[in-house]
Amino acid sequence: MNKSYFRSLTSLRTFMILLNLVIVIFNGTIVLLTTKYIVQNGLARDFLDDISYIPHHPLFVFLGSITLFCILSYIIYHRGEKIIENKKMNILYSGVEFIVCAMIIYLLYMGYNGVILLVFCDCIYHLKDDKYSKWLLAAMVIVYLFASYDVFSIVVPMTNVSQYMVVYDASVRGMLMIAKNILETCNLLLFIVFIIVYIAEQMQENENITKELSMIYQVNKELKDYAAITEKIGENNERKRLAREIHDTLGHALTGIAAGVDACIAMIDINPSATKQQLQVVSRVVREGIGDVRNSLNKLRPGALEKHGLKGAIEKMIEEFSNVSDLVIELDYRLDHVDFENTKEDILFRIIQESITNALRHGGATHIDVSLYLEDNMLYLKIKDNGIGCDDIHYGFGLKQMKERVAIVNGNVEYDGHNGFLTVVKIPMQRGENYGKSVDC
Repeated sequence: MNKSYFRSLTSLRTFMILLNLVIVIFNGTIVLLTTKYIVQNGLARDFLDDISYIPHHPLFVFLGSITLFCILSYIIYHRGEKIIENKKMNILYSGVEFIVCAMIIYLLYMGYNGVILLVFCDCIYHLKDDKYSKWLLAAMVIVYLFASYDVFSIVVPMTNVSQYMVVYDASVRGMLMIAKNILETCNLLLFIVFIIVYIAEQMQENENITKELSMIYQVNKELKDYAAITEKIGENNERKRLAREIHDTLGHALTGIAAGVDACIAMIDINPSATKQQLQVVSRVVREGIGDVRNSLNKLRPGALEKHGLKGAIEKMIEEFSNVSDLVIELDYRLDHVDFENTKEDILFRIIQESITNALRHGGATHIDVSLYLEDNMLYLKIKDNGIGCDDIHYGFGLKQMKERVAIVNGNVEYDGHNGFLTVVKIPMQRGENYGKSVDC
């Protein structure tokens, strides 16, 4: 909080407390001294005939109103930062201030309700960030509007404080009314100044918050741009690395194979035996090249697949997604007895990863079912989410990549955007792949 703002509100509140104390003493003194004046001048009979309700003892009104106001002042000054931090205590203190304020107004016969403005200022200062503040402040506004003799005396019979002034002559009565109006007008002006300072500070705070949000947006935009640039640099570096891998492995092997085949073409009519030996060399180079390519591709496999296998890698991925979101993912894995090649493992893992990401980012899904099973020598992968889905499926980079990956192993993938999003992958099982019995879907 701005120090100058805090000092301004504190000073205004102090002036309002002092002014309200003067007004309370003024009204209590009128009741006390007027009663004494009536008794001394033998005007009691006429006074009692003019009023419709027997008033309280004047000393009780005088001392009671001043005592209650001192209690209210103590509560206002005692209400420090520790109380503000404790929301329940903050509400309790506001309620106590409100009750004491109502008692003061009642004790002064509803002749002065400006003390509510003091309590109102104190409460909006302390309760501005509390969700219950609006109810308490609304109650104070209602009390302020109805805290007048004309309204309240309809429900509760009481003496009109203005009748105490009627016993004086016109000049004295006029002076008392002028003094009363000046004091109450000063209190109202202090209240207006307090509200203006408060609103001005709130507008300044909102402006500062807007500037900070604008700065945060700009920083976030710059971070996104930086991330995009970093991603592009990473992609470029990965391309270079893959180019080096291909150049050092496949390129070398293909160069050797081409040279060997050229030699075979030249020797096949002259020396078939030497040609056969050369073809054996070419065959060995081909096998070595295949091995080198496989080693390069293995480096691109997700680390979780290498460490945990397909099922473990999927479970770990599901756990990671669940930890960073409210997504519930259920896995139905029925391939425990299946052992197939790394390429298919990579494809299945990447498709599940991409589907979950799409469901979370684009579909707004909260639940995903993932099923893996065998049926009629076909490997099935079904991924169903409860997201918004789509009537017309637009094949972006991710969906196209899935189709391309599955096509590598002679499989196919189908999409359905109704009632969420469904992805169905079918991959034929090749001879030589070891798999046992699997429960059909």
